[in-house]
Amino acid sequence: MINHNTVKRIERALRYSSIEGMAYGVVQGAGEHFTPAYAVALGASNTQLAFLSSFPTFLGAFGQSFAARLAGLLGGRKRVVVAFAALQGLMWLPIVSVGFLFPDRRPELLIAFLALYTLFGGFISPTWGSIMAEVVPEQLRGRYFSLRSRWSTLANMFAFLVGGGLLFVLADKGPLGFALIFAVAFIFRMVSLGMLTTLFEPHHDGKSDEVPSLRTFVSQLPRTNLGKTFLYLFGVNFVVNLASPFFAPYMLRELKLDYLTYTVLDMLSIVAAVWAVTHWGAAADRVGNRKMLAATGILISLVPLVWLVSGNVIYLAVVELFTGFAWAGFNLVSTNFIYDATSAHNRTAYLAYYSAGVSIASGLGALAGGLLIPYVPAFMGSAILTMFVLSGALRLLMALVFVPRIQEVRRVRQIPATELFHIMLGGRSVHQPASHGRAHHHLQSHGETGGHGDTSRREDDKAPL
Repeated sequence: MINHNTVKRIERALRYSSIEGMAYGVVQGAGEHFTPAYAVALGASNTQLAFLSSFPTFLGAFGQSFAARLAGLLGGRKRVVVAFAALQGLMWLPIVSVGFLFPDRRPELLIAFLALYTLFGGFISPTWGSIMAEVVPEQLRGRYFSLRSRWSTLANMFAFLVGGGLLFVLADKGPLGFALIFAVAFIFRMVSLGMLTTLFEPHHDGKSDEVPSLRTFVSQLPRTNLGKTFLYLFGVNFVVNLASPFFAPYMLRELKLDYLTYTVLDMLSIVAAVWAVTHWGAAADRVGNRKMLAATGILISLVPLVWLVSGNVIYLAVVELFTGFAWAGFNLVSTNFIYDATSAHNRTAYLAYYSAGVSIASGLGALAGGLLIPYVPAFMGSAILTMFVLSGALRLLMALVFVPRIQEVRRVRQIPATELFHIMLGGRSVHQPASHGRAHHHLQSHGETGGHGDTSRREDDKAPL
């Protein structure tokens, strides 16, 4: 049981966390989204672009794998989050300097600085996630994280549009446009840092955390429900990144889009994500994350394939809307599934291993794509389109092989497909109890349980790895 003051602190922390999500959305929109375009402007080759996606993720995996142990060394998970958010924000300064101070080794230095940026972020992600999974009541996770994601994505979209406009206006000014938008990313990372200092960390003895050895973790992957889920997500990230480094050069070099058109098209995927993420969250709360994982796994398989149809800008706008819709659901339900399938005493470790595994798989995928693309036969005159076909086919194969072997880890209702479709369009479930709706808006409804009082499944029922 928790007291009234603790409930108020949690509510305040969740409000500030939503603001922090918006600030970081600006960092992504004005900064992270434009790093591939920055590399293209600095003259990076397709192979260097693939390495830009692979090497930083490998280094990020190193940080993620040590995140659980680092919390014990620094005396708390919040300290890890705040310290490395500050270091990550400061990396925008050398990233900006590449375009002005190092004319001979620009792509290589950009890769090195982005690798450090990703390394520092690697310490943050699983640590922050383990705190938030304890703070947000289990019954509200889908709704809260989807709403937080919606506001973050709106900020992301606005920053991305402004950034693209600046690059379009300053296209003949060399790296000046990128310097301005990356300066915005730096400022808002500092705002995000300020919000992270308000993070509410429940009492948590890091020394009691279960931190399985890497050997134990790997050996159990094919034998447990959570392990099979990890294998699926690792596989998806590998095959996705066979193609993902090449979307920017395909649009900017082969389709010869200007920065403004490139930005507007990418922004449409953000618009779709803003609209869809809350509906995905509501649907997952009702029917479970596993069923949504199956649906979104098929949808993201189609994403690279629909690029083959046409290079017409209007058609590509529809493609980007579909992309945002599909990825909003997949990203939300995959993370929430892991929150559901782990307990407080082992969540930090599993999130760290998961984040590290995703980073390694993504890096290997990007590296493999970079090594393959010079040798694959051109499809419709483009080797990049060949990589799109390969990635799409392998995504679908991953979904067909792994998803049927994954089991839902919490009790959910069986509802008709028509009702699920109704929820996805913004309607309410006809089976939704009245108290469930109120619980989404008032944390006090869960005050007596501290956010851990879902009687449908006890902590010790959560699937261990």
